[in-house]
Amino acid sequence: MPSFAGAAIRVYNAWQRHMRPFSKPPSRSPELREIDERAMRLREDIGDHLSTLFSETLVMRPRLIVELGVRQGASRFALEQAARLCGSALVSSDLDDCSAVCSQSPRWYFVKQDDIAFAGEFPEWCAARNIAPGIDVLFIDTSHLYEHTVQEIRAWFPLLSSCCKVIFHDTNLRKYFRRLDGTIGGGWDNERGVIRAIEERLDTKFNERIDFVTTVDEWTIRHWAHCNGLTVLERDHGFSRLSTPRS
Repeated sequence: MPSFAGAAIRVYNAWQRHMRPFSKPPSRSPELREIDERAMRLREDIGDHLSTLFSETLVMRPRLIVELGVRQGASRFALEQAARLCGSALVSSDLDDCSAVCSQSPRWYFVKQDDIAFAGEFPEWCAARNIAPGIDVLFIDTSHLYEHTVQEIRAWFPLLSSCCKVIFHDTNLRKYFRRLDGTIGGGWDNERGVIRAIEERLDTKFNERIDFVTTVDEWTIRHWAHCNGLTVLERDHGFSRLSTPRS
């Protein structure tokens, strides 16, 4: 981003925070408080979605969480909080070595590998570690490119459990993004890469510039347009989670 544009954004954001102060209702959950404090301190592009990522994951009571794309570890941090409460296995994968931002435990892993290649090895990888391979929550935040996202959907969706969520970040990626507090940040135009790949999979069209909830076939789709966009696809065959608690 040109330095002038960056300076203009900083000035605008300072004005916005001074003239229109914003605060979220306090949470009684220590995990949510930690997540919100991190988001406010680091101001990452996914910051406004971290509490949603945590909550959407927690309500699934997942056995297995898989994260594709780690970067500075913001999403990993939120997923760790949910994994700790649910006793979930948590697997994160990235092309770069992001192990330093991933807390380690006997059931939490970081894998430095291309995520498409990793998908091909995933059942065997799980078997070697005595992990049931059905993915209950899949979070995708990688290249944001159309062709790569199409490949990820093809490779990873067959590995999902029957009751699952797939969460995509950057489904409304543009040159600039707006946070809930009115401040803005710099992004880039990926030509609707992620949302277009989702549309192709579901054979439908979305207006990613607005918040929405809709259904397409077996999927319930929830979308938040701010902070580069977050889209959740949820599949619950037979509503089994409403009647059968997990052991």
